[in-house]
Amino acid sequence: MSSFFTCALDKVFIHLCTCVGGEVNYVCNLEKNLAALEETMKVLIARRDDVLTKVQWQESEGLQRLNEVDVWLTSVENIHNQVDDLLLPRRDELERLCLCGLCSKNLSWSHSYGKRVFEMLKKVEDVLSRGVFEVVVGPPTLAVAVERPLPNTIVGEEKMLEKALEHLMDAGTSIMGLYGMGGVGKTTLLKQINNKFLDHPVDGVEIVIFVVVSSELRVEMIQDAIAEKLG
Repeated sequence: MSSFFTCALDKVFIHLCTCVGGEVNYVCNLEKNLAALEETMKVLIARRDDVLTKVQWQESEGLQRLNEVDVWLTSVENIHNQVDDLLLPRRDELERLCLCGLCSKNLSWSHSYGKRVFEMLKKVEDVLSRGVFEVVVGPPTLAVAVERPLPNTIVGEEKMLEKALEHLMDAGTSIMGLYGMGGVGKTTLLKQINNKFLDHPVDGVEIVIFVVVSSELRVEMIQDAIAEKLG
């Protein structure tokens, strides 16, 4: 009689899970979703390792990883950490379940955790689906600028540099000039602007050409220097 009652009760809960849908299924399917999350994460890590090995091998040949590959590798690392955090209380959460995993000693708590597990599983599956690359590297990107050695620090240079960069990046600026008597730091400021493009690339700036012009202005010399930089 007791066995029959238990069996009937199980069927009632299974029917309830089916009828109510996702809200109750977060609890009913918690154990299954946890197992699926772990397994899918293992597959994702394996794919990450394969892609990374291929990238590093081709980078050693002088090529450069594609931005989309770099973004994907970062997303794998981020979601890996999230999954690890989510799985930490796994044992306690499973022990909270009762009636063969169909209910919980704290239904609200288990529902919340089960929902997070389900949503994380979908995220991992999405990242996994985006990790298929026919090509992972491309030709190396040329440096925007060539770094220029700087002399000793000039008093107030940071403020001047900030002001010059702000004006230079203004959409309405087509040309900008620096003027002042000799020795005040005009060339140093230009070198600092040049080097800033190395540390902080700016959209729309593909190449910076630094040409030193003597007091005897020769347009042909400037044109030749620019042509040489452009290759």
